[in-house]
Amino acid sequence: MNTNIEDLRIRRVVPEDREKLKAFFTKLGEDGTHFFNRNGGAERSVLAFCSGEKPERIYWAAVADTENGEEIAGISFINGTDSKIPWFGIGVAEGWKGRHLGRRLVAVAREYCEAAGCGGILLITAQDNLRGQGLYERCGFERLGVHPSGEFLYLLRFPMEQ
Repeated sequence: MNTNIEDLRIRRVVPEDREKLKAFFTKLGEDGTHFFNRNGGAERSVLAFCSGEKPERIYWAAVADTENGEEIAGISFINGTDSKIPWFGIGVAEGWKGRHLGRRLVAVAREYCEAAGCGGILLITAQDNLRGQGLYERCGFERLGVHPSGEFLYLLRFPMEQ
């Protein structure tokens, strides 16, 4: 495994990533599966995206070059590319956690959304996802309250142009 986090490339997910994405979801670990891929929903969504469905989403992959080819270390997405405030999601494989990869994936989505003229990014996260909450708050997200799903609702507001 490439252990130098700076050497990871973040790029858009393409249909040819299907098998790499399947491998990524096996490396999420218990917390990642519980918080990001509950009931297989995130995996089904990204694979549907690779099949040409879900055009309202954009996915990014953090990719490491290994002796066996590319390995996906993390993914992020925005849902609602035509919205002023799209939804955001992120997942990092267990072996890559704790190295600020989450911050890099948030930054890529933020840059895209700001350039697209969005007003911010929304996300929900489980109330017991303390690690995720810390990441989001360090990246500037504000906890607004509890979503009807029972999860915390966060918003990252972008400055309005004068």
